Amino acid sequence: MSPISDNLADSIVTVDLEHQGRERYIACCLLDCKGEFALLDPGPSSTLNVLRQKLRDRGIAISDIGSILLTHIHFDHAGATGALVEQNPRIRVFVHSKGAAHLRNPKRLLESASRVFGPRIEELWGSFEPVPAGNLYVLRGGENLTIGAREFEVLYTPGHAIHHVSYFEPASKVAFVGDAAGVRIDDSFVYPATPPPDIDLRAINESLDLILARKPQFLFLTHFGLMGRVEWHVAELRDRLRRWSEFVRLSLDRQGDDLRRAREFSEMVKAELSADLTNAGSTRFEKFISFQQNWYGLARYWRRQSASSTSSN
Repeated sequence: MSPISDNLADSIVTVDLEHQGRERYIACCLLDCKGEFALLDPGPSSTLNVLRQKLRDRGIAISDIGSILLTHIHFDHAGATGALVEQNPRIRVFVHSKGAAHLRNPKRLLESASRVFGPRIEELWGSFEPVPAGNLYVLRGGENLTIGAREFEVLYTPGHAIHHVSYFEPASKVAFVGDAAGVRIDDSFVYPATPPPDIDLRAINESLDLILARKPQFLFLTHFGLMGRVEWHVAELRDRLRRWSEFVRLSLDRQGDDLRRAREFSEMVKAELSADLTNAGSTRFEKFISFQQNWYGLARYWRRQSASSTSSN
């Protein structure tokens, strides 16, 4: 494992957004690019006040931010983007082409999220303001970006979302992977992120191959922060994703409705967390995330596979 040096920690800062008062749930990455600052995945607008205060604590104002790099446009990663651009119209926003239209006009994104979160959407995530087209820099993967004194390679990494990109910085050997490589809990448990609607198991593994091909020494995870032990992390993720997805596939053949299947899956996940984490760590994470959403995302994947197989026969 490569230790995280002080220089690296100073140039790649993990900003805990303390979503709903919870620590180590959503991280924004602050990048010192020598001449300008950049934010990677600024988080939801419900945590904007926390972000502003933590930037001020470092002597940084929103007017000092020159770029926002988005891995994807889910609320917990990108919801604050439009509000930040309103405050500083000079900000450039880098986003994949399949997500750019939803930033310009988030109506469909809001409708989709409302079906999942219901009336609590504003409380959980805040508003999702549009981003003017002139501020958007559209990516497709394969680009090389220069942000101040830093250079990044853009990798198209779908599987969690069809519009997901990752950013690899050769100089630091850090891959900024959003949700493409899951969630790290207490630095000991790697949790697959498989909510509906875009989960694609083959694409997830291909994206992981693409990330590993750059031989990163560190991953920056939105959930949570700068982490080493990259090969171990990816191996754990692949193994757990394989086992969980098989559990879901088999559950579709059993009697019962989806709610019952999702609850059974949730109980399995809770047992696995309890076995690998302290009681405090397990309980804390259970409050962060709906395990049932993982079941629904994987079930949607297997049902699409079954429908595709049927239609081709």
